[in-house]
Amino acid sequence: MSPESEGIDASQDDAQEVLYRLVDQESGEVLIAAEDLLHYFVEEDREPPETVTFVRTHQVGRARRKTEQAELQVVDRQGGTIGAYYLGRVCAAFRHELVSSVEDRPDLDYTFGHTCEYPRAGEMWRQWAAGRPVERGEWARYPSDRHESWLHVVQTAWFDSGRNATRYETGGTAVLDGSGFTTRGGFYCALGEAVNGPGGYFGSNRDAVYDCLRTMRRDGAAPFRLVWRNFAASREALGSDFTESVLALFEECAVETELSLGDDPHRSLRAGFYAEGPARSAEAVRAFGA
Repeated sequence: MSPESEGIDASQDDAQEVLYRLVDQESGEVLIAAEDLLHYFVEEDREPPETVTFVRTHQVGRARRKTEQAELQVVDRQGGTIGAYYLGRVCAAFRHELVSSVEDRPDLDYTFGHTCEYPRAGEMWRQWAAGRPVERGEWARYPSDRHESWLHVVQTAWFDSGRNATRYETGGTAVLDGSGFTTRGGFYCALGEAVNGPGGYFGSNRDAVYDCLRTMRRDGAAPFRLVWRNFAASREALGSDFTESVLALFEECAVETELSLGDDPHRSLRAGFYAEGPARSAEAVRAFGA
C-alpha cells in the first residue's frame, strides 16, 4: 500500500463530501480528510486556538502523527485541489490507535502553527468547491464585511490554478460600477471581475494591481480601457486619496480611464485628455467632481 493511501478510509462513494485534506508534502500522504474545518479561519485579532478541528472525518493516515511540511488543501467534489495553505509543522491531538474506523465520521483535532485571518473564507470555499461557475456580481451579494474573505479565496484559487497576475480576458473595455462597493476589498473584487471576468483576480492591493499591469505589458497581453461608472460614489466611499492614487497608477501604466459621475451619463472625463502626470490628473479629477 502506497503512503498516499495507507490508513483508515471511508467508502469512495461519498468522497465528494470532503472539502479539506491535510497532506504531508514530502511523502504525499493524506494525514486526514474531512467535510469541514473549525477554528482555522478566524478574526485577525482573535487569540489563536489551541487546536483546529476536522469535522466529520473520512480518512486518517497511519504513517505519522506529525509532520514538519504540512499543507492544507481545499478540494472540489471531484477531489481536485482548488486552494492550498502551507502550514509547516502540525501534530495530531488524538491517538491514532483509538480511531478504529471513520464510518461514524469522528471530529478530530490537530495543532497548527498558525491560522487564516479571513473568517468567512471557509464559507466561500464551500461555494467554490460545489463546481458551479461563479456568477457575475456574486461577490456583491455578500455583506461588505465579507468581501475581504471573498477576495482572499479568489486570489488563492487564482494562483493555485496556475494562472498569473495578468489579464486573460480579451475584450477591449472593462466596466467598473462605483455604486456596487463601499470598501477597498469590494473595489478589488469588482476590479478583478471587470478585468478578468466572474471570479477573476487583478490585485488585492495597490501594489498587486501594479504587478498585474506590469505583467500584462511584459507578456504582451491585450490592453484594455477602463470605464469607471459612478466614480463620485467610489470617491465618497473610499476617499479621494485612494481613488486618485488608483487613477494615477492606471495612467502610469497607460490604461485609458473614462470616469462617469453616474447621475449624468453625458458628463464624463477620460484620463487620456489630461495626460500631464499624476498631479495634473488628480487636479482634473477634483475639478470634475466639484
